[in-house]
Amino acid sequence: MCQSYRKRCVCETRTAEIFFGKNVLDESSVSKVFCPDCSDGIEVSAENRVWDNGWVLELDMERVRENALIMGTLPDSVTAEWVFDEGFATWVGITPDDAQTRNQFQKLAQTDVRAYVQAIRDWGVAREKRFTKQGWRKMMPRTAVVQ
Repeated sequence: MCQSYRKRCVCETRTAEIFFGKNVLDESSVSKVFCPDCSDGIEVSAENRVWDNGWVLELDMERVRENALIMGTLPDSVTAEWVFDEGFATWVGITPDDAQTRNQFQKLAQTDVRAYVQAIRDWGVAREKRFTKQGWRKMMPRTAVVQ
C-alpha cells in the first residue's frame, strides 16, 4: 500500500499532501514545500524542485538518487520533475490540497448521503476543466509539461 505525507509550506500557512507511489520514496525525500505565497523569488531552474501552478516541491536529491535504480533509471538522470511526473513523489490528487477538499465530502457522506452525491457530482463536473485551465501539472499532456 502506498503512503501519503502532509507537509507544511515554509511559511507554515498551508499544507500539501504528498503521495509516494510505488513505495519507493518516503517523507525523508521531501526537503521543503513552497505555497504560491512563499515561492516568489526562489530559483526556478533548480533540478531538485518541481513547480506546479505556483506550488513548489523541493526534494532531497541525494536521498532520491539512492533509489534511482529501484525507480528504473540512473542516478545521474533523476530530476525532481521526473520523480513528480512518474508518481514517485507527487500530490495526492491533482493539487496539493485536493485530498483536503475530498475529505470534506467524506464528512458530508456520513450525515447526508443525497447532499454528498450532489456535491460530488457538482464538484466533479467542473473540476477537471478548472484544473486544466488553471494549469495544474497533472492535467497537462506529458509532452506539454514545462516549468
